This record gives sequence, C-alpha cells and structure tokens, in this order.
Amino acid sequence: MKQENDIFREMGLSVSLRLSPPSSSVYDYCTSITLSTGRREDEDRLNLADSSNSTNQRNSGADFVGHEMYQRVEQYVTTYVKDILSKGTELSGEDLLKFYTTEWENFRISSKVMDGIFAYLNRHWIRRELDEGHDNIYMVYTLALVVWKKTLFSCIKDKVIDAVLELIHSERTGMIINKRYISGVVECLVELGIDESDGDSKKEGETKKLSVYKECFETKFLEATRDFYTNEANQFLQSGGNVTDYMLKVEKRLDEEDGRCQLYLNSSTKTPLATCCETVLIANQLEFFQSQFGELLVSQRDDDLSRMFKLCDRVANGLDQLRLSLERHITKEGHEALEKVATDAWNDAKLYVNTLLDVHQRYQQLVNQSFKNEPGFMQSLDKAATNFINNNAVTKRAPANLQMTKSAELLARYCDQLLRKSSKMPDERELEELLSKIMIVFKYIDDKDVFSRFYTKMFSKRLINDLSASDEAEANFISKLKSMCGYEYTARLSKMVNDTQVSKDLTSDFKEKKAHQLGAKPVEFNVLVLSSGSWPTFPTSSLTLPVQLSNTIELFGQFYNEKFNGRRLTWVYSQCRGEITSSAFAKKYVFTVTTSQMCTILLFNEQDSYTVEQISQATGMDAKTTPMIVGSLIKNLILKTDTVLQGEEVPMTATVSLNSGYVNKKVRVDLSKLSIKQEQVRDTEHVQKNVEEDRKSVISACIVRIMKTRKRVQHQQLMTEVITQLSGRFKPKVEMIKRCIGSLIDKEYMLRVEGQKDLYEYIA
Repeated sequence: MKQENDIFREMGLSVSLRLSPPSSSVYDYCTSITLSTGRREDEDRLNLADSSNSTNQRNSGADFVGHEMYQRVEQYVTTYVKDILSKGTELSGEDLLKFYTTEWENFRISSKVMDGIFAYLNRHWIRRELDEGHDNIYMVYTLALVVWKKTLFSCIKDKVIDAVLELIHSERTGMIINKRYISGVVECLVELGIDESDGDSKKEGETKKLSVYKECFETKFLEATRDFYTNEANQFLQSGGNVTDYMLKVEKRLDEEDGRCQLYLNSSTKTPLATCCETVLIANQLEFFQSQFGELLVSQRDDDLSRMFKLCDRVANGLDQLRLSLERHITKEGHEALEKVATDAWNDAKLYVNTLLDVHQRYQQLVNQSFKNEPGFMQSLDKAATNFINNNAVTKRAPANLQMTKSAELLARYCDQLLRKSSKMPDERELEELLSKIMIVFKYIDDKDVFSRFYTKMFSKRLINDLSASDEAEANFISKLKSMCGYEYTARLSKMVNDTQVSKDLTSDFKEKKAHQLGAKPVEFNVLVLSSGSWPTFPTSSLTLPVQLSNTIELFGQFYNEKFNGRRLTWVYSQCRGEITSSAFAKKYVFTVTTSQMCTILLFNEQDSYTVEQISQATGMDAKTTPMIVGSLIKNLILKTDTVLQGEEVPMTATVSLNSGYVNKKVRVDLSKLSIKQEQVRDTEHVQKNVEEDRKSVISACIVRIMKTRKRVQHQQLMTEVITQLSGRFKPKVEMIKRCIGSLIDKEYMLRVEGQKDLYEYIA
C-alpha cells in the first residue's frame, strides 16, 4: 500500500505530514469550510444533483467533504487490491497460498493503520450514515475488507480453498506441511465475514461473521474429510485388519483432527468435524465393533473393551448392542460356573455364594474400569446377575416346590456360618468385607422374604444358644439389610436383639432376688424371654424335667408373675440347651445336650438300663420323639442297645444302657449336633410350607392399602402397583394377586363396580 502522504495528495489535500499527523489532517479537512473556488463550484454542482435525491441528501459542505473522502478511500483501496490480484492470478497450489497469506497479512495490518488515520471520519460522517440506514457504507477497516472480498477473494476463492484442502490431504497422508498457510487463509475467511455482522447482536454477529468461513471452506472441508476416511476405513477392513488395530487407528485419527482444530482451523469446526469423523469411522462400522465385542469379552481383553466403549459412546445408540451382548455373556458365564460346582454347592453354602461372587466381581470390575460405570452396562450386569443367581444348576436340583427358596436358603446359611462361633472365624475386618459381599448377592435375590425367614430362624438360634461370633457384626449386618430393604424388613430382628438384652437383666434380677430359695448349690440357670410376635414359631412339646430343673423353673415363673401381671410364660424346651458333668466313665466329661437328651441321660442316675418305652414314660416325650433322642445318644456312643437300629431310630422295645466304655479325646463334648442337623431339614420344609400363606397375607394387605388410598382403581393399575410395591421383597405371581383380589371381594373389603368389570371400589 502507498505511504499515507501519497493517499492524501491523491485526495487533493494540501497538508504537510511534517506539521501535523495524518489523523489531524483528516480532522482539519473534514471540518474546514474554506475551500478553493474550483472545489466550491464542484460542491455546488454536487449539492444540486443530490437535492433531487430524497433518500440521500448531502447539502452541507461538511457532508460533501465526508462523502468525497470516503469515495477516494474506496477507490484507492480498490486500485491497490486489483494490483495484488493481477500478481496472483497465475499462481496455484502452495505458491498461491504463500502469496495469498503474505499479501493478506500486509493488507490487514495496513487497513488497521488506515482505519486509525480515518478515526474522525468513522466516528462522525460514517457513523451518522450508518445510523440513518444508508446501504453500502462501512467503517474504513470494514470497507477495506469488503473491497478485498469483492475484488480479489471472489475471483480466486475456489483455487485458494482447493489448495488448502490439498495441503490438509497431504498432511493426513503423512507429509509435513506449512500449517501457517492454512491458518492464514482461515483467519482471512473469518475476517471477511465482519461486514455481515455489523450492527447485529453479539450472538447473531458471531454466527454471521463465520458465514464466509463456513460457506466457502468448512462445507467443502467436511465433505473432503468424509470421503478421505470412508476410503481409508473401507481399505482397512477389506484388508482383514483386526479390531484392535482399527480402534487404535481411529483413536489416532480423532486426536489428529482435534489437533487440527486447535492448530489452524476455527474452533467452531471442532464439533461438526468430530461428528463427521465419528459417523464415518465409528457409526458406519458399528456392526464390525459388535461382531468383535463377544470375542474380546471371552479373551478378557479389558483394555480393548475400554477402547471400544469410549469409541462407541461417541455416537448415538452406539452402546445398545454392546449392552445386550454383555448381558448375554455374563448370564452364560454365571450358569456355566454354577454347573461346574452344582453337585458340591448343593450342600455347601460357602462354595455356592463364592461362585456367584466370583462371576459378579469379575464383571463388576470390568464395568467399573472399562465401561466407567455407565448406567446401561450396570443394568446389563444387574439383569444377568438376577438371572443366574435365582435360577441356576444348583436351584434346579431341588424339587420343583423348593427351587424358588434354594438360593435364598444357601445365602442365609452362609451368613449363619460367618456370624456363628467357630474355630475358623475370620477377623473383624475380613468379616466386614465378607458381609458386604453377601449384600451384593442379596441385592439380586428375588425372594427376599424367603431369605428373611431362613435368616430369622438361624439368627434366633445364634441368640438363644449364644453362638454369635460378634454382637457388633450382627448389628452391622442388620443395619445393611435395613438400608437396602427398609425398617419393616428388619423390625423383627431388632426386637429379637432387644429381647436378649432385656432377658440378661431379667435373669440377673431373678438370681439376686431369689438366691435364698435356689439352695446351696443352685443350678446354673439363664433364661430368654422371647416376645411371641417377634420370634419364629418353635415347636412345643411336653417334657417331664428332673427335680433340679423343675424347681428352678417354678421359682422363675413365680418371680416373673410377680414382676409382670397378666403375662403368660410358655416354655420352649426344644430350644433349650444345657451342660451336664459326668463321672460315670473312665474320665470326667462335660456334655452339651438338648433338654430332651439331658432328661434321658439323667435317668441313668437311678438305674443302669431302660427300655425305650420306659424312657418315654419317664420323660414325658411322645413315641415319635423318644426314639430319635435315644438314637442320637447311641450314635454318640453314650448309650448302647441290644437291638440293631432301624435307620436312625431305636425300636420302642429295645433296651438301652449306659456305655461304661465310652472314651473321647475331648473333655467337652457336644452331643446336640445331630439334633441340629435334623432341625435344618425341618426348617427348610417349614419355610416352604408357610411362604405361600405369608405371601398371600402380604399381597392382601398391599391391595387393601392401595384401595384405601385410591378408593377406585382399574384392574391393570392395581396389578402394576402391587407388583411394584412388593418387588423389593419378592416377585408376586399374577395368579396369586388375582386370588387375593377375589378373596378380598368375598370378604367385602372391595367390590367390582357395576357395569365395569375392570374397575374396583374400596368399601370403607
């Protein structure tokens, strides 16, 4: 561009740059009213011509001076740009880009300087023209850009853009390029949109400012990108490349394109460019990813799975099939793992639960690390775990009526093993970890009410027999159950714990107040008073106690009646345990026995032998219980018989006597274990027998609550709400819900609205 003093000379300004700066000269010229005669005549002629134009009146001398100066600047810039165009017309490729970016940079800088020189013209005449809505009037810098755009860029834009795209293509194929050429063109395209954004709001102005960049470059760039990567992906897959190499290549390409946006493209291109690449390289290849996903799962290539997840997560619906594949794979793995241990795990609760946990933990870790805990993959894991935990090779070994309870039973038994005193008790930290893992399996158990029944029975026996390994661990596990299933689920357990604590105080108070009546050598006696509504129902039986025990029990009954008026005690001998010391053998032993065993053994203080019939009469046990108790003592070698056992029981006519040759390495011997094993079998049968009746009561109560709240409910809505409310405890069957509805209608809790069979109404 020519020097500033040349500009002013061409405009006819008589100023000296040595006396005043150019901007002052512009000011002086624009505000001067003393003009040469020739200029005055020209002005008069111009004013006369302008007076006929109602849309663009410039009658004053100041208006004429501003308009003339604006025209002269526009004419000069146009001439200058045409000269640049003539020099670059024959150029192409990288030479054209070098020429274009160099000339553009010089032009932009000179235009900004010129804009500063004509600051007065911008602030006054041009601003007024713009405010009055005159078209084709621009600030001086914008005017320069408009001239560049119309005179030069519009003529060579296709060649420039093609050269830029060719340079980017070369870089994608591995060549080293001069990125400055591309960034220079991009900056120019953005600047050329400035004339369209003048006067708009900030947001609209930003959008319009990029219109030239998007129309002339971005559209073609995205199309070229789509073609390039489509060809590259097709060539790679047709050559038989594996999924790992393909994913690495895609990651590299995505990073490269992101880098291009940061280095020499406008930031607005980042999103459409990423979308374009992801569509071509990922969305269009989803079938390929999905076909390889299962193989990666089988070979446990977690890094590749993580890579596939990140890539597929970038496109719409990219993860849907992967989630389904994961669910099917985990389900299959779970069933296969349980099939391998089905025989042993049938009676081994620890093996069963650990097998479930091994499968779950493997895929929980995968979901956490490779799939970033994405909710859809978490749901796939949950569905699969629910499937193989509730219905597997172990549960299918049970009779049809017991299959629904087997998984819950084994889980409850494993809890009992952990929380019960034993020689292999884990330390506190390990126990806490194991209980937390148990809650993982418990979450997926459908029949949580069945688990509750088994757990409550086993918990009651630990409390009654003082077999809990840790009171803190017991309370902690109850807290875990409460947090997952709510207060109602654990209310009975909490009441049971409270009963044991109250009973300890009650026993101490009894011994203190009745000490004088217990005799010089009182029987060591501890009692648990159990609330009948909170504890499981225990079988009761008649039993004639030895005098030593009966006297103590009578005293406690008197004490209790004095303390609590109106309450009734029922002694549950089947849950009682005691210790007796024996001196009848070669050495002294301490036997742990049930009450029935104790009564039987103490009979031999009176005489050496009895028939089973006589034992039954002396102890008050019935004909079914007596052979079982005597049989357990014979199997423990405490007693001997003159008759061969019939299975595990002794005939009523058999004669039994004390086995004086009994020998055991241990001093303390537990004789009640055989009885406990028999009780476990009965517990399973008892739970299954009562679970259906319990569920009917729960379902009926749920229906009544809903009807009482809603007053009127459609049949399908009622069914849905019942299933939803009870799904946390068990999965109610539709047939059972229908039977409960029919029962409540018969009992007049609700009725069918006349003329609307699917509508129920609550009867207050």
